[in-house]
Amino acid sequence: MRLGLLCVIFCVIIGLSGCILSSTPSLNWGKNIAIMASGTDPKFHDDNLYTVGETSSIRESEKDRSSQEEADNYTEAVLTWNVPQTIQHIVVKAQEGQLEFFEMQYMDGDGKWVTIKDIRDNMRPIYKYTLSKPVVSTKFRLKVPRRWDSRRVGGQSRYKRSETGAPTAAEYREIQEIEIYYALPTSDADASPMQ
Repeated sequence: MRLGLLCVIFCVIIGLSGCILSSTPSLNWGKNIAIMASGTDPKFHDDNLYTVGETSSIRESEKDRSSQEEADNYTEAVLTWNVPQTIQHIVVKAQEGQLEFFEMQYMDGDGKWVTIKDIRDNMRPIYKYTLSKPVVSTKFRLKVPRRWDSRRVGGQSRYKRSETGAPTAAEYREIQEIEIYYALPTSDADASPMQ
């Protein structure tokens, strides 16, 4: 009796989860708009995984203490468009360990960088993020710290730059590809679940 009741409950749960999952339509993404951008290094948005671009030093726009500290502690990969673009789905591809920590940002209408997502402890070669609400901007950047304490398996940590001297080449992170997409509008027929 109990086994029969458990089987019925299990079948009902499976049936309901199938209805719920089929009722949420998947998004169709438009073309990769990062290809049309100009960037600090064209290799990280050229739609070719075999070319590798590097982040560059931040050129501070203002001569205050906070912008100087940002330039000293971070590098960036910036994409710029002449016409505002809709940003909704971001894909970043890099070798393992190159982008363990980074921030995804866009520039708002006032010329200030707004953080979309602050990523920590990323060891994946492909990082994907979808915004719940799209943003429109003419600039997008990855802000990457020059150095960090790694939390790799086994407790090994990466080397750190000495406290004096110019930045080393290892502080500029290699990026294989940055891809940015926007959602295509779906018709009502596509959005309704199949019966």
